[in-house]
Amino acid sequence: MRKGNGFTPLEIKIPNQGIGRFLTGFTLIELLVVIAIIALLMAILMPSLQRVRRQAKAAMCKANLRQWGPVWLMYTEQNNSKFPWPVTRNLTASINFGIDWRVELEDFYSNDRRILFCPMTTKTRAEGAQAKYAITVDSIWGRKSSYAANGWIFNAFSIGKIRPGTYWGTPNVPNAYKVPVMGDSFWLHRGDPDPNNQPATYDGDSPSFIHAMRVFCIDRHDGAINMLFMDWSVRKVGLKELWTLKWHRSYDTAGPWTKAGGVLPEDWPQWMRRFKDY
Repeated sequence: MRKGNGFTPLEIKIPNQGIGRFLTGFTLIELLVVIAIIALLMAILMPSLQRVRRQAKAAMCKANLRQWGPVWLMYTEQNNSKFPWPVTRNLTASINFGIDWRVELEDFYSNDRRILFCPMTTKTRAEGAQAKYAITVDSIWGRKSSYAANGWIFNAFSIGKIRPGTYWGTPNVPNAYKVPVMGDSFWLHRGDPDPNNQPATYDGDSPSFIHAMRVFCIDRHDGAINMLFMDWSVRKVGLKELWTLKWHRSYDTAGPWTKAGGVLPEDWPQWMRRFKDY
């Protein structure tokens, strides 16, 4: 404004309240809102992060099983294209012991024992692991692993109660891509499945000789396990799909626990009903 021959200075007033708020930073309520938003984002992202971690471990599990293909191949090539015998005979004690493939094949993998374990498994059941994530400890041999062999791949012989026309004996068979060699498991280091084996009543139900499929029937990889086949390929196998594989020479792949055999979704135990049917 003009005053006489000069000018009066322009006065600008800034509210003290605004400056005070700026200088004192966030209020407690604003901090709580920020923390709540971060917590909400973490809650949304955590399932995705956990799923990514599981997928990464499943991929590592497949990589382990792919390394077993050359191990089995080298063993059979050095043994007249034959798998190990299914039983070792202690003639002194007159006792039959089930063969431990981990011992038989040790010369071919001893430089990397990590391939004995699925990355999803870190502890034994005695150490508090869930059955599906448990490392198996063999009571006779004392060996540890989280994979089991298909007991029917072995080279049967005349001693003992061996079922004729059942064991594969050699990897040189037709449709080898349908024949399981080994895969994710718990409880035992081998299993001898049959078409009539009933599924586990719950995830981690203990297997038996009459329900040997339960050795492999565990929800380790989101409704599936990883498996090595006799053509040395590796793939994911759905839990209900286990009953459709060609476990032994006379195995009925259209047995009572398959869609071809007439099984219904409600016939499965509750924990398995959400999985894909085969």
